[in-house]
Amino acid sequence: MSLSEKFFVTSVAAENTILSFTLVELSEKQNAELLLRTYAPMIGTEDMRVAAAFFCSWYAGVCGAMHSMLGTADRRASALRMTNMSVQLSRIDGMPLFSFHIHEGWRETIPAEIPAEAPAENAQAALPIFYRDEVRPIIAALSQASQTPAALLWKQIYNALYDYMEDEAMEAAGEESQAAVRERFRRWAWDMEPEIFGLRRNPFRMTPKFMAHPTEPDQMMFVKATCCLAYRLAAFRGYCGNCPIVQR
Repeated sequence: MSLSEKFFVTSVAAENTILSFTLVELSEKQNAELLLRTYAPMIGTEDMRVAAAFFCSWYAGVCGAMHSMLGTADRRASALRMTNMSVQLSRIDGMPLFSFHIHEGWRETIPAEIPAEAPAENAQAALPIFYRDEVRPIIAALSQASQTPAALLWKQIYNALYDYMEDEAMEAAGEESQAAVRERFRRWAWDMEPEIFGLRRNPFRMTPKFMAHPTEPDQMMFVKATCCLAYRLAAFRGYCGNCPIVQR
């Protein structure tokens, strides 16, 4: 699966979009509110908090792409900037879909040259800047527009990032390589200061919790950092087995 398919980033402007903003525009409260008000009924809710939570699971793809490319020293990571991206809301086969259009500096299948510096060292410096300058303004606008505490939206991002990390770990060859992927994610998440997120605590500095898999007894499941709010959708039946609310 390509980075574009996995993380919803693309160099192609979508056709027949319902709504589109540059990410700079999306960092303004009124535009974030318009996006959420447009998206909410498309997923069967009037609750802006639910729409914000679901949107964050899409927007986390941009963060996942950054983590992935920094991990391989892919220079396309420099294209993931608010000033170089737009969010696109489309409907395909009745389903609302978000994609993130990268205006310049993105090639779908050709990786950039790998520099001599160690990827981990570059990422350690680049990630805090990315989250502070590129992601935090979007989260702040969504928080204001939906009246959701910013920490909860950051944890929606963390939920998706954790899943992306586990996918990468399972693709790694051998237990040692898998453990290295998980440790890299933990280190990158924990080492950022709370000020990066505009909070008193780093919302990514978490010790993952696990539970027994309901259908595969020999497997463990990650308990989400926060509820995804899917149970508030009119069409939703039941609950997520790894919801932190259910586990209490």
